[in-house]
Formats: sequence, structure tokens, C-alpha cells
Amino acid sequence: MAYRISLTPLVFFGAGSSSQAGEKIKELGCEKVICITDKGVKESGVADKIVKYLREAGIKVILYDRTLPDPPDYIIEECAKIAKDEQVDGVVGVGGGSSLDTAKGVNVLLGNPLPITSYLDRSKKRLPGKTLVLIPTTAGTGSEVTSVSVITNTKINKKGGVSGTGCISTLSLVDPELTVGLPASVTAATGMDAFSHVAESLTSKLANPFADILAERAIMIIKRYLPVAVRDGSNMTARTNMSLAAMLGGMTLKDAPTHIGHSIAHVLGSKLHISHGVGCAIALPEVIEHVADAVPEKVKLIGKAMGLNVDNLSTREMGREVPEAIRRLNKDVGIPTLRELKVEKASLESVAAEVLDDDCAPFVPKETTTEKILELLHNAYKQ
Repeated sequence: MAYRISLTPLVFFGAGSSSQAGEKIKELGCEKVICITDKGVKESGVADKIVKYLREAGIKVILYDRTLPDPPDYIIEECAKIAKDEQVDGVVGVGGGSSLDTAKGVNVLLGNPLPITSYLDRSKKRLPGKTLVLIPTTAGTGSEVTSVSVITNTKINKKGGVSGTGCISTLSLVDPELTVGLPASVTAATGMDAFSHVAESLTSKLANPFADILAERAIMIIKRYLPVAVRDGSNMTARTNMSLAAMLGGMTLKDAPTHIGHSIAHVLGSKLHISHGVGCAIALPEVIEHVADAVPEKVKLIGKAMGLNVDNLSTREMGREVPEAIRRLNKDVGIPTLRELKVEKASLESVAAEVLDDDCAPFVPKETTTEKILELLHNAYKQ
């Protein structure tokens, strides 16, 4: 079997690594950058800290703090216009996945004309953007090492991925200290997003041995350390391990993409405004049960990495036990159910109707119908 192993962007990882932002970005030749973040990261003081490091290095900084969840096209285009008008030579994304995805989208538009949605067509050629530096403040998306920016086309209210040129960071600074202030609910949701990345990557139609190694290790780390990070957000051992696991997840999904769990989460986000990590966590047990008969050895790997004794289980038994363990992890870290989120059962039919049109859906390892997706959603609703 031939498979692809993509190169990872240059990463500086570890507690305190963000303090090198000014020095490292100066080394990249930047003199004026736009720093892209959201109101929450700005109010936490993290964005101001990064801006301070940049300015101390003699770099001029334009701060944009209006990014939104599920980055809408108009926000990316507004920010890109400011960046072009200011003639910046670098883009610095600081925050969770939405801020990093916004920064990637802006960087694409610094080398290419609007609209950003035109680049959802992956065959469309484009020129490179500017220097792109990504600094995550959550441990979940792995966006700092991926080549995709997930954006929302607001004209049709649908998520899609802009990928390739302009979306790959020049440098990523992964500093677990920046995740210490995350609320428990955000820690849980982003952590289960990372878990979903690696579990779906393992069971992807494009799964490969290299990604499998990273994914298996990430599952072990998340199972052990996510509950600790949720209960004690100041535990640096847990925070460091979760930052590592999230980054491993980003590495796996570049070449072994996620599938219908993420597709379900994308539609839950765009239609019902359920946060991405929560949507992934809700969908994942049902999806793993669905694919267990198609990729039993991969589901067994997930179970073993979670500490389950699955060696003597039949495929059918394993297809129940592993999803149930994921449900227990969801409950342990406080992921709400569809009922707790007050989702109306009747709305699930419209969600199911759009799932198979999502970019991730083709990578599910077995034939899946819209009727089956609705069944999975109804199963999740019963929990």
C-alpha cells in the first residue's frame, strides 16, 4: 500500500515557548504583522502578552480581535482587507481553532483575490500568502499543524475546507501554559475534538500505518490526561500532554482524514450552533459502532489504547464495548447530550440530510446512507 506522509510545519513546543514569539517572527523577516484573535483571548490577556513580545522585538502589530466561532467568510474578508490596507508582511493567529482558521483564510487572501469561498474549490490554483505563525490557546483542533482552514459559507450556511497553499504555517508555537486559563467545559470539548480526530483517522478509508502510530498514542494520552485537565486546569503535566495529543491529532488527519463523525459535527454546528468539539464527542460513539464491522482491528486498537480488554471479544461485542467506553469518557469530562442541549428530535432529519455532502464524508470506511446517518443521530439522542 502506498500512502502519503505530509511534512509538518516547523514547531516549537513546550511551556514558555510563546515568549519566543517576537524573536522567532523577527528571524522570519517580519516587520509588520496582523495578530488575529477573538474577544475572549483578548480579555484573558493572552493576546496582549503575544503583542507585547512582538513589539519588544521591534515588530509593528495590528490587532484584530473580532474572530467568531465557525469562522464566517465575511469576517475573514474583513480582516484580510485590513491586513492588505496595512501592508503587513506576516499573519499571526492566536487562539483556538476558529482564530487559527481565520488567520489561515486571511493569509490565503493576502496572496489572492476575494472571495474566500472561491477557494473551497480545491482545484483552484492560488499564489502563496505571507509568513504565517500560529499560536494555539486550546488543546483540540491541531490546526497549528494542519493544511486546512475550516470556514463557513454564510450564503448557504455550510462549512467547508480551504486547504493547501496559504494554509500551512511557517512556524507554530505550541505553549501549554496558554491553555491553563481554559474553562473546564472548553477543555473537555476541545479535548474530545482531538480524541475524535485520532479515532476517526484510525478508522478512515485513508488510514495508514504512520498516522495509526500517532493516533494510538494520542488516544492513550487523552484517556489519561483529559479528565485530569478538566478537574484541575492548572495541572501542567496534564496540560502539556493534552497539547501534545492535540498536535498529534492534527498530524494524523492531514493524510488520514476524519470522516462522518466530523461531518455530523460540522452540520450540527452550522444548523444548530452546537460547538464543534461537543458535536464530535456526541457523534463519535455512534460512528465507531457503525464502522466496527468494516474496520474491526482499528476499533480494537482504540479499545486497547483506552485500556479495555478487547482481545477475546467478537467484532459485535467490541462494536458495543468501545463506543460505550467513549460515552463514559464523555460523561466523565462533562460533555452534554443532545437532550441536555435541548435539541429537538425533529431537527435531526434536516441535519442527516446534509451530512453526506460534507467534505469529510467520503472517507468513511463503509457505505453509509442518509437513512443510516439519521439512525445514528437518533441513537445519540437516546443517550
